[in-house]
Amino acid sequence: MAAPFVPRRQVQPRAQTGPHAEPVRRVLIASKNPVKLKAAQQALAQCFPTLQLEVIARDAPSGVPDQPFGDEETLLGARNRVAALGADASERGDLVLAIEGGVGPSAQGQAGPVECFAWVCVRCPVTGAESTSRSGSFALPPPLCALITGPAALELGAADDRLFGRQRSGQGSGTIGRLSNGVLDRTQYYVQACICALVPYMQPEYYGEPYGAFLGKKSALEES
Repeated sequence: MAAPFVPRRQVQPRAQTGPHAEPVRRVLIASKNPVKLKAAQQALAQCFPTLQLEVIARDAPSGVPDQPFGDEETLLGARNRVAALGADASERGDLVLAIEGGVGPSAQGQAGPVECFAWVCVRCPVTGAESTSRSGSFALPPPLCALITGPAALELGAADDRLFGRQRSGQGSGTIGRLSNGVLDRTQYYVQACICALVPYMQPEYYGEPYGAFLGKKSALEES
């Protein structure tokens, strides 16, 4: 059996040294789920390839059911995780990022009655600037929907495990990985949503000064 995943700090190689080196930006990820952590790391590396980033996973409460239903509840879960971690005086970060997976009624024309999606929330604790983004969605097959909305009322990960005979699918390729035959896994599914939520921090000159602290001001590590 493979050893359990233990999230660790990831620091990108320092490109400069000396008094003019870029400060390390500290990014807190409001989950220790390895898929969410990996997706956030990949998105941050793509959005800010020249920055020195310290990416740290921390548990944070969502304040919503284990299986959020609908966009409003799912987005609230992501925002609650960010708020809880940002309010923790023992944690200092330049950005806080949360990913919340959810399900909800399918749009007209979908192949199943329930669809799967995720919301990402990113907040700068220094200025309070916040950005959110919704992932793409896909229909869940009726047998999976029945396990979620029927008497069993299972969380998607548990329903996936039961229907497909898997274990801990939510920490692996996810339902999208199984249904797409591996064409798209859960990590990459989240990466694009994370990138979209990070866009305002990449372009603060267009989105406003509060989004510029991450790129243009001293990091929280220097101020602590």
